[in-house]
Amino acid sequence: MTTQNVYGTLVCSDNTQIPLSASLTDAASAANVTTDTAFTIVAQNAGDYAPGKTVTHAIISAKTFIGFAYIVRQGLVAAVLPIASRTAGGSGNGSGSLPLNVPIQLMPGDKVLAYIDA
Repeated sequence: MTTQNVYGTLVCSDNTQIPLSASLTDAASAANVTTDTAFTIVAQNAGDYAPGKTVTHAIISAKTFIGFAYIVRQGLVAAVLPIASRTAGGSGNGSGSLPLNVPIQLMPGDKVLAYIDA
């Protein structure tokens, strides 16, 4: 098993962006992707970082294979997030966010989870 860096952005209705980053282990269960400490100083869950903000667009990317990403609220999937691979010939570089099926208002405790594989 190896680890990969997972990056992402949640874009809110007021055009604020929530930067995400985590180092996840391949083929483990879905793991928490927190705010990027290069921008937010402390790693926090998305809902704790920006409670009350409405997420309208997002992108979560990993270098090789990313299976899925979602926002979980109280143990249930609240929103499925768009994903991308950053490999050459993959589905893109992960720089452009895509709209969510339904916008979601963040609540304290909401987490972004992602699953990756080699």
